[in-house]
Amino acid sequence: MKATKGNQSGFSILSLMIASAIGVFLIGGAGKVYIDSKNTFNARSSVAAAVENYRFAILDMRRALVMAGRGILASQNGNLITGPFPGVAADGAVDIDANGSSVVAVRYAAGPAPCGISGDIATTITVRFLVDNDGNLVCNVPEQDYSQPLVSGIAQMRALYGIDTDADGIANQYLSTSVVDDNGLWVNVVSVRIGLVTGSGEGQDLPAVYRPATPEPKNLLGDEYTPADTNNAYKSASTTITFRNLNQSMNRQ
Repeated sequence: MKATKGNQSGFSILSLMIASAIGVFLIGGAGKVYIDSKNTFNARSSVAAAVENYRFAILDMRRALVMAGRGILASQNGNLITGPFPGVAADGAVDIDANGSSVVAVRYAAGPAPCGISGDIATTITVRFLVDNDGNLVCNVPEQDYSQPLVSGIAQMRALYGIDTDADGIANQYLSTSVVDDNGLWVNVVSVRIGLVTGSGEGQDLPAVYRPATPEPKNLLGDEYTPADTNNAYKSASTTITFRNLNQSMNRQ
């Protein structure tokens, strides 16, 4: 039998090069979509972490601050020793501590225990909120030798006190701690306004593509706070907490 010889054809080098180029293009496009999606996801996670930090901080502080003055006689309101607003420094008042944040302190004599302490309060306690050097919001109860970090990622906190100047139970102006103290206005305090700048914290860095060239200033109750870095996402928020036990119009309802 004779062997039949046939011509066999294959891909040319040009065809292989075109196919390879198309493959590289498709793989590169898919890789870019993946990287962009991952960066977007991480950026959103970083922003969400900063938002959660200020949300939890406000919730934790509100539970205790709203109790200010409960069980304390109205005649003791302006007394920094027995009243709802104890001194937070040697001179009785401080706008900011060593790391630039305000210290907020209230006192009450009846009600639920603050900051994770079990049970109810049956005696006068002081509850202080401050930001430590590691960026933790700390709850401190001196009478029980208790100090507990509550939330991390707190870059700065500022507090202004609402002053009722016409006895209608509504704050007419918000003043710093030292101004309230210097003018003897603690008896007129009916609320506190707290501003926070929070960061996303360790392990929640912004992807490099989303980081600003320079730190962006954040509004902090009328002041500006500029974060120390661009690695984290930073958010600012504020809340106003009414001291219902000191607000006569609310007490009458």
